[in-house]
Amino acid sequence: MYFVVSVKVVVQDAKGRDKKATERYLVDAMSVTEAEARAVKYMEDQGAHNFEVSAASQSKIIAVIDGVGGVQSES
Repeated sequence: MYFVVSVKVVVQDAKGRDKKATERYLVDAMSVTEAEARAVKYMEDQGAHNFEVSAASQSKIIAVIDGVGGVQSES
């Protein structure tokens, strides 16, 4: 299954000011809890410190097709 996980982050704009933004990630997971945990791990692995998972819901996407025509995973 795929889940859409929304993460609130603080980013700097072109003038160096902090700005809040919401980023959305498509996560392959078996449950919403697993999707949230994977998003947190991804953000930590990317070096993000100031973020919050704000929402997670099941996606209607049934498969992701990669650039060479293969299916990454099917739900």
